[in-house]
Amino acid sequence: MLLLTDGSLFQANTASQLSRVFDSAERVVDALINSIGKSIVLGLPIGIGKAVRIVDELYKRAESDQSISLTIFTGLTLESPTGGTGLEQRFMAPLVERLYTDWPTPLYASAIRNRSVPKNVQIREFYLRPGAYLNNAVVQQNYTSVNYSQVTAELLNLGVNVIAQLVAIRPESPGRYSLSSNPEITLDLLPQFEKQRLAGRSVAMIGQVNRNLPYMLGDADISQEKFDFILDNKRDDFPLFTLPNRHVSPADYATAMHVASLIPDGGTLQIGIGSLSDALAHCLKLRHRSPEIFRTVLDLLPGGSQSRRRAELPIEDQPFELGLFASTELLSDALFSLFDAGLIKRKADTDDHSVIHAGFFIGSTNLYNGLSALSENDRGQINMTRISEVNTLFGDEQRKRRQRSNARFVNETMMVTLLGSAISDGLYDGRVVSGVGGQFDFVSMAHSLEDAQSILMCRAVRNHAGRKQSNVRWNYAHTTVPRHHRDVYVSEYGIAATRGRTDEQVIRAMLGIADAAFHLQLINDAQASGKIPEKFELDIDTRNNTSNSLAHIFEREDIRHHFPAYPLGTELTSTEQELVSALEWLKVRTARPGKKLATIAAAFTSDIGGQHSQALSRMSLTQPKGVKQRIYRRLIGLALERTQ
Repeated sequence: MLLLTDGSLFQANTASQLSRVFDSAERVVDALINSIGKSIVLGLPIGIGKAVRIVDELYKRAESDQSISLTIFTGLTLESPTGGTGLEQRFMAPLVERLYTDWPTPLYASAIRNRSVPKNVQIREFYLRPGAYLNNAVVQQNYTSVNYSQVTAELLNLGVNVIAQLVAIRPESPGRYSLSSNPEITLDLLPQFEKQRLAGRSVAMIGQVNRNLPYMLGDADISQEKFDFILDNKRDDFPLFTLPNRHVSPADYATAMHVASLIPDGGTLQIGIGSLSDALAHCLKLRHRSPEIFRTVLDLLPGGSQSRRRAELPIEDQPFELGLFASTELLSDALFSLFDAGLIKRKADTDDHSVIHAGFFIGSTNLYNGLSALSENDRGQINMTRISEVNTLFGDEQRKRRQRSNARFVNETMMVTLLGSAISDGLYDGRVVSGVGGQFDFVSMAHSLEDAQSILMCRAVRNHAGRKQSNVRWNYAHTTVPRHHRDVYVSEYGIAATRGRTDEQVIRAMLGIADAAFHLQLINDAQASGKIPEKFELDIDTRNNTSNSLAHIFEREDIRHHFPAYPLGTELTSTEQELVSALEWLKVRTARPGKKLATIAAAFTSDIGGQHSQALSRMSLTQPKGVKQRIYRRLIGLALERTQ
C-alpha cells in the first residue's frame, strides 16, 4: 500500500483495482511518482489525444527536479500557429485568436522551440507537423523513423511505463470511458501492460477527461478498471485543436477525379487529410449524385477517359449501390463526409456491422461536432480501434482479407521519380519534413492483398522561390516508398500504373503524369542513363499536361459550380477565403526580387476601389500608417483584383 499526498492509501498495479479519480494534475502526478518512481517513459498519443495537463505537470516536475528522468515518445505535437511576419501575420493573428486562444500548447513543445529542454528530459517523435521543424536541430536529432504499425514495439523497446491520454465520458456509460480520438496505440499497449504487471513491473494508464471529445464506441469504449489514475475536472477541459479545411484548387480536383474513377463500388477505402483528400471525397460524391457531370469532366481532363493512357486500368464511373467499407488509420473530414453522405455503408462482414475501422481522428470543428451529434446507431457503425487492426494484416488475417476486398489505399506524396519511388517524408539532405506514418504500411498491404491498389497522389508541379518546379524527378537522394513497391501514381494529368512493369514502361507512364514543361529534361535524364531508347516519343495528348488546360476545363460555366473552393466547408469567413487566394497569389509573385518590384509597381497603378473595404479592414489596412502599410494596402488590393 502507498500513502498518497492527500492522505489516502492506494494499492498500485493490481488487476482488480479501481482507478483513482483526481481533480488536479498535481495530485495525479504525485500519485504516479509514488507508484512508478522517478524514471518515467511516457507514451502520448498522436495529434489531439494528448493529456496536456498531465504531461505539463510531469515536465514541470522534471524541470525542477533533476533526479527525475522523463522520456516522452509521441507524434504530431500540435501548437497554435504563429503566421510569420508582414501580411501573413496580419491575416493569421485574428484567426489564431478566434480558433486557438484556449488551445494549451504543451510545455515541452515550447521548450523545443526555445532550445531549453533540460538534460533529464528527452522528447522523441515519430511523426512531425509537416515542415514545422526543418530548421530545428533538437527535433531533427531526436526524430525516430518507424512505420505507424511499429510504434508499439518501439515504445516497449524504450521501456514505456506510462500512457497518458484524453478520454471522453457520457452519462449513458457509467463506469466506462472512451479513448475517443486515439485508441490506436493505447489498445495495443494495454495487453502488454497487463503482462508487465503480472511480472511485477510498475506501469500506469492515465486518462484525462475532456468533455469536448466525442464519445466513440467500438474497441475505444473501455471500462474504468483499465485506468490507474483519472484526472477529471471541468476546469481542465479545453477545445479540441482544429485543422481548417484547405482551399481546393483545379489541379487538386483534377487529381481527385482520376482517383475517384479507380474506386470500385463495394470496395474498401483508405484516405488521409488535406485538400487532395477533400477533393477526392467531393468527386466521389459527384460521381454518385451526378454521374453525367462526372463523366463529362473525366472525358475532358488530360489523361482522362478519352486518353489512350487511361485504358490501362478500368474506369469506375457509376453511382455507389453497395457502398464502401473504410479501413483507415485516420478518420478525417473527408472520410466522415463520405459516411455522412451514405457512400460508406458496406458492413465489414456478417459478424461485424461497423462500416468504418479507424485508428485516430483529427480535423475541423465540423468533424468534431458531427461525431458528437451522431445517433447511437450511426455511432455504433464507427469502430475506433488499434493501429495493428487497420494498418496490418496480422492477427486474424483471413478475416481482414475478407473484409478488405477491392481495397484502394489512397495517400499523398511530395515527389515521385521516373522509376517509381516516392518521396513523402524527408529531403535529400536528411532533414525530416513529417514522417512515414502509416503510408508504407498501406503500400505494403496493397501488395499483399490480391485485388488491392496503393494509390499515391502527387501534384505534378510546385512553386519554389517564385519558380515552377517538377515534382516528378529523374531521381532523388531520399526515398520513402522504394521503387520495388511501386503501384499506382496519380497527378492532375492522369494515372500511371507501374506495378509489374519494366523500367522503360514505368518511365513512360510517369512521364505521362508530369507537367509538359519538364518532359524534355526528364526524357534527356532517362536517356542519359540508358533507361529509354534514343528515339522516344510520348503520347501526343501529354502536350495538354498544362495548368492552362485545367483552368480551361474548370472555368467552364457548366462545370465550375460543381467544384467549390471549400467542398467540405471551412472555418474561414467569406472575406478570409478571398484573402487566402489573394495572399497565395502574392506569395508567388513576390518570391523573386525582380517579380516583387514589378508587382509593387503594378499595385501602385491599380484602383483599390471600395469593393475591397471588408478585406482591407480584416487586414487592419483601412487607414495605413507609414510607407510599409501603404504598400501592403496596395498589394492586397491588386491581389484581390487578380484573384476574383
